[in-house]
Amino acid sequence: MRYHVLASGSKGNATIIKSTHGILMIDNGLSSKKLLAQKLAEIDVSLQDINALLITHGHEDHIKMIATIPYEKRYGTQEVARDIESYTKEEIGILKNHYLSPYETKTIAGFQVTILPTSHDAFGSVGFFIKDQEETLAYITDTGFIYENTLKIINNCDYYILESNHDVPMLLETSRPQLLKDRILGDKGHLSNEDCALYLSEIIGPKTKEIIFAHISEEANNPEQVLATFLKIMEKRGISLEHVNYRCASQRETISGGNVVFEDMYA
Repeated sequence: MRYHVLASGSKGNATIIKSTHGILMIDNGLSSKKLLAQKLAEIDVSLQDINALLITHGHEDHIKMIATIPYEKRYGTQEVARDIESYTKEEIGILKNHYLSPYETKTIAGFQVTILPTSHDAFGSVGFFIKDQEETLAYITDTGFIYENTLKIINNCDYYILESNHDVPMLLETSRPQLLKDRILGDKGHLSNEDCALYLSEIIGPKTKEIIFAHISEEANNPEQVLATFLKIMEKRGISLEHVNYRCASQRETISGGNVVFEDMYA
């Protein structure tokens, strides 16, 4: 398995997952067709190569370029489909036979995909547990907390792409309206650095190879703070990271990882 986080943050989100049998895209919220084409060209993928688009929820930074992917390749919950049609005010829905339900597992583009409900202020929001013939990846962003059942499913994954949205003191010091701060900090908001690190301390295991910290706020966080919080909690809990590579996703730069041997074979 190979992954490429093309962009992650409030200005747009898109991730590509590759394996020998198919290519998945998670969200398609980049700001323009030109940027999307440039990002895909960086990793030698075309829109036509993408076998399926998995949609986490209907906020614009996750669906802005959804119309570039044909109907028959789009997957999301029924609530997400309705939310998207209402939000964009045009017919870009999801085919009924592509509706996803929480905790079901479907074969999509050759991957085994388990749907993970999230807690966000968007209808039917979800994350994904993705498995190919050899490896597993958990993708969870835009959630105020992670359900216990989900933590059991994503225990000891090979790869994690997990939200570490804000540092609480930094968020409180911003000039944002209090209502927005309360939304972000609430159960239907976003994971803080500490939330993310504490969850990871419960689920990373001997198989875990890589962690990508995603959806990092540019105003209420920074990569240095994300990593400092993570390392502090791992040290406090006595968790060794000798076998784990960890990095921060970016709003602008593509972050790639996974099985490099596989990538060479795929090319």
